[in-house]
Amino acid sequence: MPLQERLAAWLRAGPDRTKPRSASLAAALGVAAMVLILCSELWPASGGSRTGDGASSGQTAASYRAGLEQQLAGLIAQVEGAGETTVMVTLESGEERIYATDTQTGTEQSRQTHVLLEDGTALEETTYLPTVCGVAVVCDGGGDVGVEARITALVSALLDVPANRICVEQRSH
Repeated sequence: MPLQERLAAWLRAGPDRTKPRSASLAAALGVAAMVLILCSELWPASGGSRTGDGASSGQTAASYRAGLEQQLAGLIAQVEGAGETTVMVTLESGEERIYATDTQTGTEQSRQTHVLLEDGTALEETTYLPTVCGVAVVCDGGGDVGVEARITALVSALLDVPANRICVEQRSH
């Protein structure tokens, strides 16, 4: 007898042959699901932590800038003719956080309050990373007009920075 037929026969046959096993199985699965939901509410999620202050959450503006500089330097160094590369990025400001608000309106006035979490911190709705103002690239091939144009186009495309805010210069030896 194939496995599928044996499984169907087992589900149809109950312990007292009056109640099908599928009903017992469905009830057991329902109870197991409720226990798992209860357990997820009792124990806090591990790994991630909710943060409310700018210093401990995500990246700081300095680490964001350093990461951009490092990634750009590695990428530009792979451009044909660029050679050894150093990159400096300037940022317009730090990251901006937008917090969720709750608006209560009455007949004559309305009031907005921040949505707070259980631990008393405000609920972050959106975080905007700092805007790049300008990029300076110093590389071995910076004196070549073709290399300079390729690097400028690359940086402009990656960071959405206009070409007049990108400076590519020859490295002094």
